Amino acid sequence: MSYEINDRTLIEEMCGDIRNTAQAEYEKLKERLKQEGRDLPGDFAFPLDEDIVGPEGDLKKLLSDQENAISYSKAGKLDNLWRSLLNKSIVCLRYFDTREPFLDNPNKAIVAYGIDKLEEYHLRYTEFESLMYGSSAYYRDHVFHAIRVWLLGVFCLLKKINAEDAFITKLGLDGGAKPPSKIDFFEYISMWTITALCHDLGYPLEKAEQILDKTRKMMREFVPNPNVWNNFGYSGTQDSINEYVLKFISTKMKEKTSDEKADEQTDAIVEKEYLGRIQPKYYLKYAKSLESFQHGIISTIIIYKMLLYFLESDFNLNDDYIYKNEDARQFYIRREILRAIAAHTCPDAYNIHITSFSSLLFLCDEFQEWGRRTWNELYTGLKEDSISLEIEKFSSDEIDIQEKISLESVEDIEIIVQNISRVFDRQYSLYKTTFRDGQYTAKRDFSLTKTMKFTLPKNGAQTREIIIKYGLPKSDASYFNIDLSHVGTSKEEYKEKIENKISKQMYYRDLKID
Repeated sequence: MSYEINDRTLIEEMCGDIRNTAQAEYEKLKERLKQEGRDLPGDFAFPLDEDIVGPEGDLKKLLSDQENAISYSKAGKLDNLWRSLLNKSIVCLRYFDTREPFLDNPNKAIVAYGIDKLEEYHLRYTEFESLMYGSSAYYRDHVFHAIRVWLLGVFCLLKKINAEDAFITKLGLDGGAKPPSKIDFFEYISMWTITALCHDLGYPLEKAEQILDKTRKMMREFVPNPNVWNNFGYSGTQDSINEYVLKFISTKMKEKTSDEKADEQTDAIVEKEYLGRIQPKYYLKYAKSLESFQHGIISTIIIYKMLLYFLESDFNLNDDYIYKNEDARQFYIRREILRAIAAHTCPDAYNIHITSFSSLLFLCDEFQEWGRRTWNELYTGLKEDSISLEIEKFSSDEIDIQEKISLESVEDIEIIVQNISRVFDRQYSLYKTTFRDGQYTAKRDFSLTKTMKFTLPKNGAQTREIIIKYGLPKSDASYFNIDLSHVGTSKEEYKEKIENKISKQMYYRDLKID
């Protein structure tokens, strides 16, 4: 059984089975607190509460009965939803932090400090987006995209997609680390919400230099040496803050051994203690990403600086600083959000396990192609309704998806070949790089397969299509297969043009054309 993915099906799932799952978890939480003699505060919220997924919730208001896609007239409602989800996520995460007063005192108000500043930035981002379509021929919208990535991620986390267990039950920490104690269902959903909604906030800053470069070139037609500012370097305090954030996301916790504790405590029962250790290879990779002005690490820095939730993180650069159990757990919750966002545009980082937010964000970000407006619609034949997605399986050991691309209005073979070449260059190569072989890839425990069906213009009554199937098996060699058996008499022409287009690319030897 496969699952068709679009705005309507995702929203229906969110307001149906996923709502039921969230409500069941909510009732478990209330019962547990009741047994402990506690009550939920009146202002407790989480991203899948009734305000969002209920019969009169915000998601239901995004689609009319006749629509399958969220229309651009709903941009205002989407902005409100974006803020509401972030607010609920921070409120939820603060509630479950046992160092905060809210578990013991339900009369205390939980506030998401910094949301107003982040919303102001997001509004400027929205206003700036129309300008970004001129920064790159392949620029795609990112405002609607963030909400769709969030929807898709929640669906993949909570829906049993041809798997015995929901994906959320298999989640771990990036790099294979284990949290000092359990991360709650509501915390995971809130972590994913912040990750998905904020992962592209740095995009305008990454693209700004490209826009200025194009502006400078145009200005030369009128002014010989135009003085257009294009220095995006960091200095002083700003650079110090950036370095601090890089060290934060590059750190892991090391539990103190019994020998290290022997001279300090003699109690029979001793609380676990941890020491923070910066991992140099992570630090260097993310430093390179910042140096290249990749928008993932920029997004990480933006939310760290704007949201008090991150500014108040318990993190100390002193090697002897001791983290208690909850300190370490809360550190990992924040680090997972920030590292996932930074990693999704850091080509030097690679993923061994698929059960982390870094992998989940990468996959959902890549899978979300439906409904995206692109500048290249003008000359590649791809429109926002040309692409559809189906998920065959999404589990901790296997990902299998299918994408259908309609090119029925494209008569030019060169344009079709260009689209196929882009799949190889910008998709397959990216997957290979992100899930590449490295020092610990013997531990890799998942396979990924993607099938793409390109529908071509008919030849009379004859339907024609090109089928691409590529995969990254956990044990065998990766492959990229193109089936041209359904293109009619143009098979040899397609084969020659595709080989010529791809022959100089890095993973050309993985290509097989039938």
